[in-house]
Amino acid sequence: MQQKRKLIAILIDGMSADYFETQAQRLPYLSGLAQSGTLVRRMSCPVPGTSLPGRTSMITGKPSQEHGIFGNYIFDGTNFRVARPDDVLAPTIARRAREAGLKVACIGHAMVDPDDTDIYEAPWWLRDFIEGSRFVKVLNPGSVSRLLVPRGRDGHNATIPVSNGGIAEDEPGLQHLLGIACDQQIMRDVADLACSDTPPDLILTEIEMPDVIQHYFGYESEVSHWSLAMADLLVGELHQRLERAGRLDEYVIAVASDHGHSPIETAIFTDIALPGVLCQSEGATLHVVVQNEAHRDEITSRLEEFGAEYIGNDHVPAGVRSSIAAYAAPHRHSFESSPSNNDGRSPIGRPRYISSHGLRPGTPADDRFAIFYGAGISQRTVESAAAEDFYPALTSILGLPVDKRDGEAMGFSIL
Repeated sequence: MQQKRKLIAILIDGMSADYFETQAQRLPYLSGLAQSGTLVRRMSCPVPGTSLPGRTSMITGKPSQEHGIFGNYIFDGTNFRVARPDDVLAPTIARRAREAGLKVACIGHAMVDPDDTDIYEAPWWLRDFIEGSRFVKVLNPGSVSRLLVPRGRDGHNATIPVSNGGIAEDEPGLQHLLGIACDQQIMRDVADLACSDTPPDLILTEIEMPDVIQHYFGYESEVSHWSLAMADLLVGELHQRLERAGRLDEYVIAVASDHGHSPIETAIFTDIALPGVLCQSEGATLHVVVQNEAHRDEITSRLEEFGAEYIGNDHVPAGVRSSIAAYAAPHRHSFESSPSNNDGRSPIGRPRYISSHGLRPGTPADDRFAIFYGAGISQRTVESAAAEDFYPALTSILGLPVDKRDGEAMGFSIL
């Protein structure tokens, strides 16, 4: 067993490996951690390169077909619905740590089961994400409410809202400001816990808004630069809080993203291109429910008219694999539902999201970075790693025993 250290794992949603490398001057705190610790320059995405598969691979060490979260929305045999922590088929780092007797806190990190934590705060965006699903009615209300209730605060008042406060989608600026405030409050809660009299051994958290703002305002736009710089600042403030409290030597800080980002110029409107077909967009990836091989071939032929390519279904869990066909949009295209003002019923048009992810498997723009900083972490650069390598790095930091469920050792060393 390795020496135990406490760990804060921070996910920054949507900061790509390319962005971190080319815009390092805008990210002084993260760049400083990378120079003093272990930097993984490029960490690949599971398929598809969207948020919930990316997070789940990071906290289980498994690819999508094994942990079961093959999209932000998964097929339950009847409809697509929002993926939940109880859909995860592999033990997470939170469960492993708690089984080993460690104190675990989840502060706004998606895909962590509340039952695997001592302290739990829901992601502030989770309620609206669930309620915004077109298949929300198929969800079990009890399963949803369980994910939204805080636990284990021991007198510490929860201050993070779990909705957008009723702000309409036609007021995105207000939504984004509220989101930034929520991200800031989350990181303050993390610092409060880490600097408390009874600090957790493992804190899992995330900074959400860089992904949202890039979707609306574009990759490398000025507003997106600002949101990513804000994420950097929040990590820097946490570092300073730990240092002032004399706790910096107790914790390792691990920072990574769940996927990259890339400019999108054209949307393929699935409700028009595939009328009457049950499908679900995952950015530039599309999951389609197919009845048989002939139906799949028909769908493939239709989508080829728009330059989309069939990419198989190896990333889908075995239980539903035969029902799903996956497609990748051409360069700078994504899949969306048509807007209400699409009077001409054109199957292609201006995208709602002008930057996105879930790109063709292996596209470099979907790669993300990882940083490990703190006591006992070596100063080195790792050129590349798989998404699944992040999890065993976390188990090593926490000194967890090797578990046969974990599979092979990580593909890089942080010690």
